[in-house]
Amino acid sequence: MNTSTATARALVSALLAAGVRDVVVSPGSRSAPLTYAVAEAAAAGLLDVRVRIDEREAGFLALGIAKGRRAAGTDRPVAVVTTSGSAVANLHPAVLEASYGCLPLLALTADRPARLRATGANQTIDDQSLVLSDVRERFDLTAGPDAAALAADVAATAVRLSMGEGFAGGRPPGPVQLNVQFDVPLVPDAADPDAWWGSKARLEREPVPLDSAFVRTVLPALAGEVAALGGDAFGLSAERLGGLLAEFRVPVLAEPSSPLLRSPHLVTDHTRVLDARGDLVERITDLIVLGKPTLSRQDQRLLSRPGLRVHRVQPDLDQVAGEEWQAALAQALPEVPAGRDAWTAAWLDAARTVQPDQHSAPPATRGGTPHADLDDDPAHLDDPAHLDDPAHLDGSAPLTGEAAAAAVAGAPGTVYIGSSNAVRYLDRVLAPGAPVEVFASRGLAGIDGLVSTAIGFAAGSGRPVRLLLGDVSLLHGIGGLLREAEEPLPPVQIFVLNDDGGAIFAGLEHGRPHLAAHFPRFFATAHGRTFAELARGYGWPYAVCRTTAEVGAAVATGEPGVYEIPIVPVLG
Repeated sequence: MNTSTATARALVSALLAAGVRDVVVSPGSRSAPLTYAVAEAAAAGLLDVRVRIDEREAGFLALGIAKGRRAAGTDRPVAVVTTSGSAVANLHPAVLEASYGCLPLLALTADRPARLRATGANQTIDDQSLVLSDVRERFDLTAGPDAAALAADVAATAVRLSMGEGFAGGRPPGPVQLNVQFDVPLVPDAADPDAWWGSKARLEREPVPLDSAFVRTVLPALAGEVAALGGDAFGLSAERLGGLLAEFRVPVLAEPSSPLLRSPHLVTDHTRVLDARGDLVERITDLIVLGKPTLSRQDQRLLSRPGLRVHRVQPDLDQVAGEEWQAALAQALPEVPAGRDAWTAAWLDAARTVQPDQHSAPPATRGGTPHADLDDDPAHLDDPAHLDDPAHLDGSAPLTGEAAAAAVAGAPGTVYIGSSNAVRYLDRVLAPGAPVEVFASRGLAGIDGLVSTAIGFAAGSGRPVRLLLGDVSLLHGIGGLLREAEEPLPPVQIFVLNDDGGAIFAGLEHGRPHLAAHFPRFFATAHGRTFAELARGYGWPYAVCRTTAEVGAAVATGEPGVYEIPIVPVLG
């Protein structure tokens, strides 16, 4: 057996033994030893493998599978295989999202032997193991007679590092790169044995440590005039924290993809309340924070309020050993304070009674000119009162983004929400008891790779998914619609809000009147495209939904496809 084949087989066998079950492959010659090993293991039923032509989309597909596995309670690393050269760099956006979104991703990048570096050799980067920043660790495996044994050891270490050791210890899950040098020959020999793999194993997670601050400051804070702020928690559950907040009747301010969204004391459209009720904000003594709240500037102002005690809770609290959890509660859990019901009622009443016009949220554009009265948060979001506008029912006027988001999220199921405006529309309309569970890519909150991520999420979680995103996001990630010729449509409905451009910029500083000359071309970026031919060209069913009833009907079918929803255009 040649060295490259032996190295690839040892690496894949070690990944199987460490619990890896999912691999995404992008085709290439230098990566052929890995591809053959992966293909043989898949043929034996040991791996679930998908193939993508574009390495960027392959990376996001793998990322989505990892996030779906986490949602399904089977958290484990997902591997993506690329050839050498610029192919590796195309993984970078997904690697960054995995790093800041704390997802276990293994980048298996093939390379030429070190002797060819700095020689001008084809598709050879001088040090390819340094191309991907923000990985938890990187390994550069040299070609040679010891490569197979080294690959097996490194693969097991890479799996462990990608899973991390817990947020409390500062070692959360994340991406790891295994850069593997392969020398010719790159294909198995005809005489090589067919069954070369060892036994596969389950990935057993060890409990994570409990942050000492939880006993010292978080639990005592429940006795004060406390509120909770929930950001995206990287797809992790929050059963324990959610139970405590419910028991202590803590008012909860939550982004759409926060697991705290299901709180019985959720403050609906909380950014509006933060703007309008400074009296309540000033009374908060302690703020319990879960995850990564980055969606609104109102939340950032709250976090930076002088004198406020901010207590951050580790997102993996549910993975702390049961004995340690119970000991913490016995040691420091206070009594529910007198007056708590009145405190929480004040927040919930504010959510019901603050009028929409108290929140600076006019449409951002009128007649193609950015609106002058701008908040310093995206301000083009229409008021919830407009959801029942008759024009939304008969199609005589474009839907607002909020009306469309409410219709997409109006039935039970799983919504994967895009960045930019889509998540903000949803934030304004989700109410306590909403029938959906929401996930998002909020590590870096980019618009790239959302189609592939949602498709991967559906595969990893085993759930049908509704992806809600904007037109610019879909154009940016249109390659995610491409799949293998024999691959069936995934159980994903793609709802695209088409306002012909980047409306979010109109609600930021870029929409100010003195910048209006530059806004249409450089920020609104009207493209004049619809998605019928693009969808059909990639082999996806297509339909247009002009009313909330049509959106609801499409949701009810559950049929995969691209559903275009024309909404109020950014330039009027």
